[in-house]
Amino acid sequence: MALIHCRFFSKSLFMNTDITVIIPTFSSSNLQGGPDAGYIKPGKKCKVLYLLHGIYGDCSNWERYTRIEQYADDHGLAVVMPSAENSFYTDMAHGQRYYTYIGEELPAFAEMMFPISDRREDTFIAGLSMGGYGAYKLALSRPEKFSCAASLSGALDIKALYLEAQRQGNMPFSISDIWESADSIAETGSDLLVLLQQLKEQGKDIPRLYQACGTEDPMYALNTAVRDRIRGMGVDLTFYEEHGAHEWSFWDRTIAKVIDWLPLQEG
Repeated sequence: MALIHCRFFSKSLFMNTDITVIIPTFSSSNLQGGPDAGYIKPGKKCKVLYLLHGIYGDCSNWERYTRIEQYADDHGLAVVMPSAENSFYTDMAHGQRYYTYIGEELPAFAEMMFPISDRREDTFIAGLSMGGYGAYKLALSRPEKFSCAASLSGALDIKALYLEAQRQGNMPFSISDIWESADSIAETGSDLLVLLQQLKEQGKDIPRLYQACGTEDPMYALNTAVRDRIRGMGVDLTFYEEHGAHEWSFWDRTIAKVIDWLPLQEG
């Protein structure tokens, strides 16, 4: 595998930003397969997973705290990991346009720079906590781009979390910089269940959905409630739970399960 740290100027963000990228290449595991084993053949494009960090994180988190490079190598999968500050992957009310950046500009940039497929069936998105919300938001609002989405310990009921953050008053940044009010979330494109219902009513293809949460996670009850509401809408959802908290050891184990779940077979 090739591990690439890339810094470039984003026209959506009006600033320089970073991504970490994993690309399948020849590795030591291919040595017994001959000189061409493991290499991307001319014209071949890799299937790609856009992998989103959680709150307070950045593009280095997954590579630093999990075995994502090993998992990608085992499956010949490209992985693109962006930085998005504490934006919840939105076009913020008072801040940067991270939804536009990750939903539109980043895939176009990555497909230009790296041997990555632009086909819907080859393009997936996943994330943890804040990134779990972002993965579902991007997939459900851009189903023509992403065929699969996975949320690990996701902050999926964003209105409930917004109201709780307001009640506690202990957030180290202002959530009103992201959404000006709880009313700006409800019944809008920031509400994941609204996005899902719109896809059903419009008869559009719904991305395959995977959701995981540890049973000791503070967000476990929220995740099971969202799971039940999604299934109540008649939408197919793979749900996985096991002992675990809101922690990297759980996310390391479950991202491996997500990659096993993705349709990575040839053809």
